[in-house]
Amino acid sequence: MISVVLLASEDLQGLASQMAMLVPAAVDGLVKEVILVGASEPGVEALVEDSGARLVEIDGDAASCFAAGAAAARGDWILTLRAAPVLRDGWREPLEKHLAGGGVTPAVLAAPGGLMAKWSPRLHGVLVRRLDWPTSAGDERALAKTLKARRLAY
Repeated sequence: MISVVLLASEDLQGLASQMAMLVPAAVDGLVKEVILVGASEPGVEALVEDSGARLVEIDGDAASCFAAGAAAARGDWILTLRAAPVLRDGWREPLEKHLAGGGVTPAVLAAPGGLMAKWSPRLHGVLVRRLDWPTSAGDERALAKTLKARRLAY
């Protein structure tokens, strides 16, 4: 159902932690695939091989990497992620609720936060239907703004 497009980076521990948080959702069928996008490096290649993810090699900024990952995605929905901040327990519930409610609107997955979270949430990623991916999107914040994404906090 969801293709996760994850930016590859030198933060291998962060990537591994992020991918570990996705495993239960993959087992349950919520996450259809994980696509790592970015420059190919030995650690990234090993992580891809060990995890069963796909690697889309591209040099460029976050916007071009996310666009390349979206183009390669096969799921109905795309969730953009970076190595940090790592998803926390409970991240699935707002997404599943959004999708089960017939959600066709894009959404921003916001990290739980402290006092200032209402005004400046830590953005985990953007959830958007693959068919609605814009031709020029930008990074996650620009993508969320362009799509007028709804905030999903957990």
